Amino acid sequence: MRWDAEKYDSTHAPQIDVGRELIAMAAVRANDSILDIGCGTGKLTCELASLAHKGKVVGIDPSIEMLERARENALSAGNIALINISAQRINFREEFDLAYSNSALQWIKEQEDVTALLYRALKKGGRIAVQLPAKDFCWALIENIYSAISTLGIESKYKKMESPWRFPLKEEVAGFLKNAGFVKVNAFYKDYTLMFESINEVLEWGESAALRPYLALLSEKKQERFKYAFAIGFENYRTEKGIEFDFRRLFVLAEK
Repeated sequence: MRWDAEKYDSTHAPQIDVGRELIAMAAVRANDSILDIGCGTGKLTCELASLAHKGKVVGIDPSIEMLERARENALSAGNIALINISAQRINFREEFDLAYSNSALQWIKEQEDVTALLYRALKKGGRIAVQLPAKDFCWALIENIYSAISTLGIESKYKKMESPWRFPLKEEVAGFLKNAGFVKVNAFYKDYTLMFESINEVLEWGESAALRPYLALLSEKKQERFKYAFAIGFENYRTEKGIEFDFRRLFVLAEK
């Protein structure tokens, strides 16, 4: 699946604000060596590098398009290295003080294996800070995806499609970490209200990430119809303030 890094970077992205929350929870130190898993276009990688200005940040991502944008964003930073690799293939050993991942782990099906690899990548006393959408994270998003599929009568296109995501319960992800050897595991949910001014903003947000696996199966003409059918459904969530709907996220913090 190809990513549109420019669209991702320019879209009103609530996950960036949440990523900053996660950075605050991680208590980044000036000398920290940090592994950023699923660094995307590098916006938060740069913020991590600024805080760890005496240390280093290694950002990894499987998308070449995302990393090209990340390299542009990181031009002024002297302590960032970017590697085109998936989390399932990392092979670091006791190199990092912090493993950080914001809104990326849901794209990885082998979460138990990756958790073990991250444990191995951390120094003794190292920390992990992860955030991803929770299970049943956003009814409005899922409702409008399936409403668009039904409206266009294209159910057959998705009959054999597996979910592109894996959303563990907080108990599951806590179990992954404990089994890997992590201690002081704290897994918890936080609820948010997402707000957009228009359905166009909602569509841009959807196109930047969640809709991409669904659009990839359609012709260009059908993609446009799908996007319209998806976006128009959010008029049902319009209030006096704009378009509002709930979104639940899962945070996980632990130590080695």
